[in-house]
Amino acid sequence: MRSLLITIMFSLAIGAGGTYAWLYFGGFSGEKETAVAFVDAYGNYADIADRVETLVHVPTAGGNDSREELHKLLSTMLTDAMDTEKRESLARIAFVHLDTIKKEIDAAQAVQASLYQVLQDFDNAARSFSGIDLGRQSMAIVGIARKRAEISSRITSILSETNEQTYAIITRILAEKGALSPEHITEINAATADAEKRFDTLAELYAELVTKHEELERAFGDFIKDAI
Repeated sequence: MRSLLITIMFSLAIGAGGTYAWLYFGGFSGEKETAVAFVDAYGNYADIADRVETLVHVPTAGGNDSREELHKLLSTMLTDAMDTEKRESLARIAFVHLDTIKKEIDAAQAVQASLYQVLQDFDNAARSFSGIDLGRQSMAIVGIARKRAEISSRITSILSETNEQTYAIITRILAEKGALSPEHITEINAATADAEKRFDTLAELYAELVTKHEELERAFGDFIKDAI
């Protein structure tokens, strides 16, 4: 109560403009503790966000043996002439690689879910500033972080959709004992066209993810200079 009374008296003494300046810059005593808490929240967020960013690249990264083998097997099964027994055998091998990729996507989605939890803590920390300037900066940083999370979420969603489509192709080949009917070929051709569109979208999203990460680091760097 005493501190509130002193603040009111000080505001009356310096006038309305002075009051605005006091609020804008967070008080002449600064907001070091609030800023440190925000930095800690950023660190917790960044750890999870970086893990998500790493995991969403795994299923499509070069050097992913399961991905490369699955691609080769699909190409062989769907384009080469072979008997049904051999195609069924290849489909069983492909299914193993497909299952490995599914686990990679599931891992990315699990960490993505925890990312939204730490983002809420990050948001709460940003709302703790009383100064308008630091408040705006911190909320802008959280906004960029949320957009970054949205991009990685879209990537995991597309990866999951692609995996499910491939699963449908392979399981049908297995169900039909290695046969590749004209109807199934028609469906596969349509699925391939969809897959190509998703691939282009993924390329754009991966590029956006890098850009958003860099934007976030610049904004946080600027915040550190002003707040600490």
